[in-house]
Amino acid sequence: MKTIHSEVLLKIAGITLTRLAHLPCLKVSYEGYNTDEEFMEFHWKTYEIYREMRKTENQLFFFTDFSRSEAVSLNAIEWFNRELIPLYATSGRFRGALIISTDPFNRISMEEYIQGSIKAVMQMPDAHLIDAKQKVFEDEASALAWLEKQMI
Repeated sequence: MKTIHSEVLLKIAGITLTRLAHLPCLKVSYEGYNTDEEFMEFHWKTYEIYREMRKTENQLFFFTDFSRSEAVSLNAIEWFNRELIPLYATSGRFRGALIISTDPFNRISMEEYIQGSIKAVMQMPDAHLIDAKQKVFEDEASALAWLEKQMI
């Protein structure tokens, strides 16, 4: 399955945010190394875009492709989990599909992100009321097929 893209909504350094044309989904693609500052700026602006889009869209998913990314620093991952995961988790029904790198070092940083995001949600007040799911995939076709099944 080939991803059909519409316009690019945001690009900072090697990170790009695209609205998929055939799903209510934002795709985040990583390329190479990105500094903590680039990572944080991109993700804060992405959250602002997401928040605005959710005002008019009942559901909006995320597809994040880390397959061409270099490792993300622990500092950036901790910031994301501390600052943004609670905002996404409380914004309504949340679904995220991830493709992580096959590089062992990069996989470790993504596992830190995933474990940290789960911990951040579980520590929130009323965590049992949060409707959030995130799943890791090896390829784009499987990730997009799962997201399509999440549509209500």
